[in-house]
Amino acid sequence: MRRKFRLTRNGDIYRVRQEGRTLANVFLVLGFLPNELEQNRIAVIGGRAVGGAVQRNFAKRRIRAAFHDLQTELAQGYDLVLIARKPILNVDYQTLVDGMRALARQAGLMKD
Repeated sequence: MRRKFRLTRNGDIYRVRQEGRTLANVFLVLGFLPNELEQNRIAVIGGRAVGGAVQRNFAKRRIRAAFHDLQTELAQGYDLVLIARKPILNVDYQTLVDGMRALARQAGLMKD
């Protein structure tokens, strides 16, 4: 994922977590906040609760890939923070994509 599509500063991630809305399902937490840009920016977080470094990196790669598949379906102009939960390691990829799509729809982030 190119750098201009990523949230890289801790302050930006903190702002989304504090000021934005948060939705969750069993394997993913979605925090979102409108930005003044014409594209979405994303931060993917895998905490120690997910597992060791290998498991965390695996979970983050899967989230980025699922986001890449959904990117054309999402409305633009949001900062998104996606946080992995431990069950993400045992769920198949299509279920992850469907769950992410459901969270985005619930948040009103899908294009009409």
